[in-house]
Amino acid sequence: MKLPRYDWSELERVATRIVESCLVDLPDEIRPAAERVPCLFKRYHPNAPHIDPEAMYMLGEYITYGDDTGSVDESGIIALYLGAIAWYCEDENLDFEDEVRTTYLHELGHHFGWDEEAVEERGL
Repeated sequence: MKLPRYDWSELERVATRIVESCLVDLPDEIRPAAERVPCLFKRYHPNAPHIDPEAMYMLGEYITYGDDTGSVDESGIIALYLGAIAWYCEDENLDFEDEVRTTYLHELGHHFGWDEEAVEERGL
């Protein structure tokens, strides 16, 4: 399966701006911890499409080096798959910036160990 190509530098520029904006807008009690979580931009999940065709639909993930319980002190990174996000937005007629924001905050919530309901309760 051939993956679509996008202007990588533009996707990365926009995503960087969105992530920085998200951090500024976070509540004071979690911003310092959130700022310590690195965010990497990749085109697609490394398993897409040759190893796992479904991985090409993965928009992002929180990759932890701990025990998967989530905590402020746990180390890990957020990976956003910008090619997959762009492709998803194109297919679903969604806004790329909105989806980057949603995906980033979703994965940040995983860093803190929050489930979907907890993320929503916090306005993230």
